[in-house]
Amino acid sequence: MKCLVLWDIDRTLINAGGGGKAIFLAAYREVVGAEPPGLPDFGGRTDHYLFTAALAGHGHPVDDQLVALFLDTLAAHTEAARERIREHGVVLAGAAAAVAALAEVPGVVQTVVTGNIRDAARIKLAVFDLLDPMDLDIGGYGDEDPVRAVLVRLARERAERKHGVALSGDRIVVIGDTPHDIEGALRNGVTAIGVATGGATADELHAAGAHTVLESLADTAALLRAIGVA
Repeated sequence: MKCLVLWDIDRTLINAGGGGKAIFLAAYREVVGAEPPGLPDFGGRTDHYLFTAALAGHGHPVDDQLVALFLDTLAAHTEAARERIREHGVVLAGAAAAVAALAEVPGVVQTVVTGNIRDAARIKLAVFDLLDPMDLDIGGYGDEDPVRAVLVRLARERAERKHGVALSGDRIVVIGDTPHDIEGALRNGVTAIGVATGGATADELHAAGAHTVLESLADTAALLRAIGVA
């Protein structure tokens, strides 16, 4: 392995057509029995963080058993919504070509660092035919920790352990659409590429510290150059 690419999913590779928030709210209502009193913007946040933040807004005590129940319920609701995601969601411009191009570069390993729980990540990638090039065994997922930077660290450690290598920061690339993605990369000393296909503008991604900002993934050659494998 020469390069590890850590993809965000929602609004970087795909747009789930609003399905992600609806699924989250349905799972929350089932577990808690009420609507959340308020939620932060979902962009770049982990499902773990969103659930515990909503509980705090309720003044509801947070415990590991309740969090585990919610995450299991969220997985079930995501599976049930598979066809809805397929019908209403889309692959963003250039995403499929970018993933396919990287899969052809010797030594490049692709996985995800995502706010989605592991099951949701697998389902969304499978629905849009983006799963095969991704090694989900070494990803970082939104059920593992509230803090995105921790997910980057976990993915790095898993990849290094699986491949028996130690990767310098310039050989690891996070690609995402929010300042949270950029922050997670920078806190781990790895390369951050922002893609302005989500809620953040190109200027906001630059301000967050992204090493490179692309308007979209439509220019595959520009992405490969930014990663350093062109």
